This record gives sequence, structure tokens and C-alpha cells, in this order.
Amino acid sequence: MKQYIKRLFSDSAAFAVATMGNKLVSAMLVPFYIKYLNDQQLADWGQTNTFTLILTYLCILGTDAAMAFYYFDAKSEQERKTYLTNAVFFSAAMCLLFTIFAYFFGAPLADVVYDNSRDYTYLLAVAFLATVGAIIIQHLLGYARYSRRVWLFNIFSMAYVIGSNLISLYFVIVHKTGVMGIFYGQLVGQMAVAVLLLIIFRKELVFKFSKKHLSDLIKYGAPLLPTLMAFWAMSSISRPMLYHMSSVNDAAIYEAMMRLASIILLVTSPFQLAWRPFSMSIKDREDAPQLYGLVGRILLVAGTVAVMLLAFFMEPIYRLFTVGEKGLASGYLYVWALSLGTLLNVLHTVFGVGLLIKKKTKIISRGFMIAAVVYVVGCLLLIPLFRIWGAVSMTVVAYLIVIIWVYVQNQKEYPVDFRFRAMLIYLAIFLVAMVGVTWVQVEQLPNAWVYYLLALGVTVAAVFATRLFSIRSLQQIGRRLPKLGGKG
Repeated sequence: MKQYIKRLFSDSAAFAVATMGNKLVSAMLVPFYIKYLNDQQLADWGQTNTFTLILTYLCILGTDAAMAFYYFDAKSEQERKTYLTNAVFFSAAMCLLFTIFAYFFGAPLADVVYDNSRDYTYLLAVAFLATVGAIIIQHLLGYARYSRRVWLFNIFSMAYVIGSNLISLYFVIVHKTGVMGIFYGQLVGQMAVAVLLLIIFRKELVFKFSKKHLSDLIKYGAPLLPTLMAFWAMSSISRPMLYHMSSVNDAAIYEAMMRLASIILLVTSPFQLAWRPFSMSIKDREDAPQLYGLVGRILLVAGTVAVMLLAFFMEPIYRLFTVGEKGLASGYLYVWALSLGTLLNVLHTVFGVGLLIKKKTKIISRGFMIAAVVYVVGCLLLIPLFRIWGAVSMTVVAYLIVIIWVYVQNQKEYPVDFRFRAMLIYLAIFLVAMVGVTWVQVEQLPNAWVYYLLALGVTVAAVFATRLFSIRSLQQIGRRLPKLGGKG
């Protein structure tokens, strides 16, 4: 078991290079967008991202998740290549169809989506075409990840994210093209990287349509589509709700804080990238359930402590991030709740590992659909009353519903001792502590650091009081993992 834990953390650390680089550079560039875009344009940027995200889910149709399974399940290298080829070209072709539709019906679509659609006739068409490149990149870099080609993954992940942002800024600042400029940059950057990756992977693309292999991918991945749609609802639908039900300013604040909240992905994304292929590769080991349980507890504690520490220093970070824009000033208060939602979403992949192994992905979808309905109804009721707080509080509630559902269903198929009752008690204590932190920040109480230390102390004590971990177990883990980069 020791060598597999070391390999998971080693892979996570390796993939963190690209993730950390992308997130840090993206965060550093967002203040430039805020400086050169007004509140209306910032909100419109978020609106467009909402639709490109759902487009990605509809076109990929879960085939990326299916590739994570069939990469290891394939009987030969040729079969792996066949799966990859069919996944890439099916997803890209679907996205091209949507792009053509957006091109011909751009004007009426813009009237529905945006408050001021005067300059946005071709915005969705440009954004959708850029998404074609992003989809190709996602599939090919996923294949690189499964084959543990870490540096290929890191280099091209950073090239497409950072490169696209820099080109977008060129259009926004130099040509003053506003939101259109952002997506012109994405189109150029993402298509360029997609073409380079197609050249690099040309020997691993068989250019042969296979009904069987495509059917396998869709049968595995399509049941995840309701999950992805539900995830889209819980992560994105609050943007248009705030845009149309509250105010453009609230939508702009939400867009700014969503981008800052993504910093928590510095902790979760490297793990998530490494987890799926890792968990599938050890599924036949006798001690796999024990390992899954340990990883779940580590991720929960490390992630929540990171969220809390981020909240302590969020106000000056947010002020710097939003270049002192007074209209966006209150956004720092909400970042921790969005970050916690991101963490809980990652945790569901650990709590539901048995459902993925048993190919019971429909059960996961059901949980997300239930949570999405609760989220949408909650937002409809709470946003008119509490504005942004209504949206962010429902984010936490919805993801708590997901992880509880997935855990209960997973135990029926593939029991894992996560010490789930202790996890829920720990989460309740953490949430009470974070409500206190928020109250201190809203009231701007003097000597806030005293409460911060108290909140952190209570949270750390809760780890041991709930018996998620003991001092002895931490010492054992420390002895087992003296070097994260050890050979797996």
C-alpha cells in the first residue's frame, strides 16, 4: 500500500506544476480584465462562460470519463488508440454543429442571453469555435495524463491556458474589443495548441470510425451527462440568475469572486487529475478500500484548512485582485463558500469510487440531479431576498447533498470505511467556525486575528476529537511517506 500512496501524491505533485502555473498566472491576469472591462462587460463575460461550459459537457458527453476507464480496460495499445480517436472526433464534430447553429442564429440568441446585445451577434459563435479547440486539447491531454506523460501534460496545459489569456488581453487592451476580444484570444490560442497536439499525437490516432468503441464510450459516459448538467447548474446557473434577478453589479461581483475562489483548485485539481487514473489502476488490490478511505479523510482535512487559511487573508488579496474597484469591494466575503463547494465536488469522486468501479454512474447522476433541483429552487427563493448570499449558501448545501447521497449509495456497492459520521461532525464544526470568521469580517472587528487563531484551533482540534485522525495515525503516515517523489 505504501508505494501506491506515494505514487498518488507523486503524481499529484507532478500535475500540480501545470495547475498551479495556470491558476496563478490566470489570477494575476484577471485584474487587467477588471481594469479594462466595465461591470456590464464583466457580467457578460460570465454569461458567455456559462454557455461554453454547458456546450463542453454536451459535446464531450462523458467520453473523457469513459477514456479514464477504457485506457486501463483496453486489451491492446491499438484498442486504446481507437477509443481515443473516436472520443476526439465525436466531441469535436458535435461542437462544430453547435458553432454553425450559433453563427446563423447569433442575433436572436444574443437578444435572449445579454442585456445589451448590440455588439454580440457573433460572440457565441466565436466562443463555441474556441471550445472546439479546448475539447480536442482536453481529450489529448487526458490521454497524456493516463499514460503519465507528465511534462507533456504540464507544458501544453500551461501553453493553452496562459497563452490564450495573454492573446485575449492583447485584444482587450490594445484593440479595445471588450468581451469579443477575450474569445478572439481563446480562439487563436486554443486552436493553435489543439493543432500542435494533433501533430504530436498523430501516431496515436488511427483515423478509423468504430461504432463499437464509440458505443462503449457513450454507454459509459452518457449516464454521467445528467451529473455534468447538474454540476453546470450548481456552478454556473447562479450567474444568469443574479444577472437577471438581482443586478448586473452582483453578477460582476460573482464573476470576480468565482475567479478568485478557483485558487482552491491549486489544492484540489492536481489531486483530481491524478485520482481518476490512480483509483482505477489499483481497483483490484485487496487493500484498495482502506486506501480510498485514507485518501478521502486526508483530502477533506487538507482542503478545509486551506479554505479557512485563504479566508483569513482574502480581503487584501481580493482588493488587489479587483484593482480597488469599489463596486466589487464586498466580494471577498463569499469566496470561502464557493471554495468549499469546489472541495466538496472533488470529494464526491472519492466517496463514489466504488460506483465508478462498478460502472454504476447513473447512481451518481441521480444524486447530482437531486442536488441541482434543490440548488435551483433554493436560488430562485433566496437570491431575491439575500442576493449573492443566497447563491453561495446554496452552493454549499447542494454539494453536501451530493456527497451524502454518493457515500450512501457507494456503501451499498463497494463498502469503504471513510469514518463518514466523523466527517460530517467535523464539517459542521468547520462551518460554524467559518460563519464566525465571516461575521468578524462583516463587522470589521478589531484584533480579528484573535478569532482567526481560535477558529483554526477549534478546527484542528475537531480533527482529533472526531477521530478522523489520531496523532499516532499521522505519525504512521509521515513514516510511510518520507519522500513524495519516491518511486511507485
